[in-house]
Amino acid sequence: MKRIVSPAIVAVLATAALGGVVGERWAGAGVQATHAGKMKIAPGKSGRRLVFDLSAIPKGAKVHHASLFCFTDRGRQPTDPVEIYDTAKVDADGKATFVGKALKIEGPWYRSFDATAAAARWVKDPKANLGLTVARFEHFQAGRTYLEVWYAGKAKSVPPQAAGVRAVHRKGQTFVVWTEHPAYRPKDNEVVWVEKFDEQKGDKLASGPGDGAYGMPNHPAITLKTLRGLQGLGLRDKPSGFQGIKPLKRVRKVEPVTYRVYRHTAPITAANIHQAERIAEVDPLSGYETEVYAIHFQGEYINQREEPASVIPTFCTGKGEHLKPGEGLYVHTAAQSGKAYYAVTTALAGTENLTQVGKDNALAAPVAETPATPQPVLQWVQHDRYRTDPTEYWYRFWAAPPYCSVPSRPLRVALAVSDKMTGAVPLNIGTISDNFNVRGSLNLPRAGQVTILIQRQLSWLPALFYNEGRGTLRSIKECKVDYFSERYMNLLIKWVMGRYTIDRSKISGGLMYFGMRHPEIFTRMSFGSYTTAYDYRWAPGGPSMPTVLGPRGIKTVDGDDAWEMYSVEGYLKKYPGGDIPFLICISGTGKDSGHTSEFGWQDDPRGWAALNKYRQTYVAAWSSGLPGELGRAFAKMRWDVSIPAFSNCSLDNNPGNGDPADGDFYGCINGWLLWSDTEQTDAKDKWEMTVWVISSCPDDACTVDVTPRHCKKFMPAKGQRFKWTNTSAQSGRILQSGTVDADEWGLVTLKGLKINKGKNRITIVKP
Repeated sequence: MKRIVSPAIVAVLATAALGGVVGERWAGAGVQATHAGKMKIAPGKSGRRLVFDLSAIPKGAKVHHASLFCFTDRGRQPTDPVEIYDTAKVDADGKATFVGKALKIEGPWYRSFDATAAAARWVKDPKANLGLTVARFEHFQAGRTYLEVWYAGKAKSVPPQAAGVRAVHRKGQTFVVWTEHPAYRPKDNEVVWVEKFDEQKGDKLASGPGDGAYGMPNHPAITLKTLRGLQGLGLRDKPSGFQGIKPLKRVRKVEPVTYRVYRHTAPITAANIHQAERIAEVDPLSGYETEVYAIHFQGEYINQREEPASVIPTFCTGKGEHLKPGEGLYVHTAAQSGKAYYAVTTALAGTENLTQVGKDNALAAPVAETPATPQPVLQWVQHDRYRTDPTEYWYRFWAAPPYCSVPSRPLRVALAVSDKMTGAVPLNIGTISDNFNVRGSLNLPRAGQVTILIQRQLSWLPALFYNEGRGTLRSIKECKVDYFSERYMNLLIKWVMGRYTIDRSKISGGLMYFGMRHPEIFTRMSFGSYTTAYDYRWAPGGPSMPTVLGPRGIKTVDGDDAWEMYSVEGYLKKYPGGDIPFLICISGTGKDSGHTSEFGWQDDPRGWAALNKYRQTYVAAWSSGLPGELGRAFAKMRWDVSIPAFSNCSLDNNPGNGDPADGDFYGCINGWLLWSDTEQTDAKDKWEMTVWVISSCPDDACTVDVTPRHCKKFMPAKGQRFKWTNTSAQSGRILQSGTVDADEWGLVTLKGLKINKGKNRITIVKP
């Protein structure tokens, strides 16, 4: 998605003869604002009217910019484009006519609308102020709306200014740091110093700054108790009495402070801040890892409660380069090369301090910026709760377009790597879906592999794509579905593969929809033992497709049907000739119990039928696990060589039609067959493979269709003819033979091969 910065925000403020620029907020009752209670909501046939009393602005004063900030119920994205108009007149029956076109939404955050022309008209002629008519706005919460106006004048009262601004540029991103408003700075005696992060024995604290563990300095932090106090929230330190944790409650009012971050090609002063780009508005306490606190519980997550002494460390902008407690942070991703100056201002309930802009809150020297692929930033190193080897490395990655739909979203990356690791090792890739006891997410990582967990952008959603307007007020219908999650996941996987020596034949994970598109990364993938969604259109416990993607039929930026791409069948139908990783599909709890009952069983047989139809490499089992012999073989198997795709095996059980009552209660598909990862030939004109029925199978033989997959050199052209033989590996006798033509996708399938425990040598050769 192309990043668009609204011209209205790039140049919103201008030097004024009346003494400077004033930035203030107007809102209705109950919303904290400079001019609270100065918005009225009037009904009308054409829509609700939002009428703002701007009499506080001197008549005729220059309005440099005005932004209308709007909110929706639970932050939901509107389905249809929002239509808000400057009202020209209202008839006696309440029908309105409008001035010009609908207000334009403002990038790059797309959470406000440009109301400059309307506000300027009202200030020039107060009698013309009939408000803004909201003609269409799904999920709109009118009472939360506010209008911010920057106009020429002299500020009467401004909040304490941000101070101590500094910035550093690394890997395409500029980290801007400042000292917060006094209300959000902890007391000196509330700051703790962590010498060593340790999930096993508990974090080791130090008396102050100094050298800590792992070659890192002692890390400053506050406790969860202090954090909750700064947030004005009560501690949840009493057992909940049920599964889940009690909601946070406000126990005291806090200062309604936000910070505005400005960027410019010249030093920023009060005289030229009007020429600066306002790139972000940041809430207080942005410099802390606020989600890493511990939650105690019993049994199946009963009686949950927060641990008040949990360490809440500050963020790092580089290895060992931590923020001080009481500092804020914003990370800007550079779009072009050049030198940039930054400044940070404080706004209190919308009243912005634009008069005090100098060395304390603006850079005296520019930052040299160069676009580059952003990289994760190491935050801390720790031991696992149960193991000291491997060591855990915890990072943050500040995602922005094209890796996320909105700028500067911090996402977590956890890495477990043994200090004793030598040579090429396996890589296991997983995800972090939520923040529950997040520091324990790397659950018993193995020392013999590299393990990486990557925070999902949307919990429980496949790492693929979502509507590009999600998290904004851009409507679903005016947006496409973009591959933010896939780019983000791909970037971080390639990042870890570039840092360590990885055995490319032993990369595994459970990101099915991402993995199907990236067989060059994944060789095999495992799902279960509870369940997975093979078709989100049929998974009642999955995400809402209309909410996440948009209406049925919405397209991705590549032109694919987005709903289709969230089904295994849809993807394979679109790309039938492509290989996917070997899929180990297990629904261990059965057809109608455990998580299967939540997500629905019907999509499992649909997905397996698609894998069978399109002759892909997979094995499936339900209501039980795979035969032990198969599992042990898979653990030793090479996966970077050719793999046979089995389909229509006579030993397969019947999973049914999707109704739990239909088909076999338990069973497997392709669960009794194995192949040799060494006794094979993958040449331009020849493919050979040894396959057999495993010794623990109740039957001695079967019939099955076999298709060569994951070939490196055997690449048949459409319609190319081959001879084939099925030879007994014991006697050398040819059991079957014939000719076969490659289909329209270049796949060669031998149907009805007779395979037994004595092993069979399958040969396909160009005459």
